[in-house]
Amino acid sequence: SLLGQVREDTKGLIRMVENLLSVTRINDSGVRVHKSPTVLEELIDTTLVKFAKPYPNVQVQVSIPEDFVSIPMDAMLIQQVLMNLLENAVIHAQNRTQLWLTVQLQGQWAVFTVEDDGCGIPSEKLDSLFSGYLPASGTPADGNRGSMGIGLSVCASIIKAHGGDITAENRPQGGASFRFRLEWKEESHEQ
Repeated sequence: SLLGQVREDTKGLIRMVENLLSVTRINDSGVRVHKSPTVLEELIDTTLVKFAKPYPNVQVQVSIPEDFVSIPMDAMLIQQVLMNLLENAVIHAQNRTQLWLTVQLQGQWAVFTVEDDGCGIPSEKLDSLFSGYLPASGTPADGNRGSMGIGLSVCASIIKAHGGDITAENRPQGGASFRFRLEWKEESHEQ
């Protein structure tokens, strides 16, 4: 069991280093996100296969458009955003029984949503979730697990670098909802 704990701690450190490297790459003024057309269904499938390795017993209910959708993005970075959001739901959403990943097309935007039915996020934490810093109280959003919020800060940086935005809110029926959007087709510039 001691080796198992060391292995889990090592995985956490690897994720933290990956997140820090990603945010450094994105915040470096000389580096730009290189977008290429990415098939939505393939992105979601790859993410879920990767997610299932550390969380084989966690079911994710997925809803994506049936039509073929190609979105310009850095697929590895967007996959990292989805992984961070899914992992956060597993780790921080106390009493969670459901986890959803949905993608909807709204105008020129592809809107990705990760939701859970867990404990939700204390309202005083919502404004600082994506900053990388905890509020003065110093307690994590779920109230019990040590976290610096680096993963969500990385998510926000990645989405911003893609020209999108990311938000978080509590669901009226309980749990949390994280939503980000990416432009999937150019806005018409007709006047």
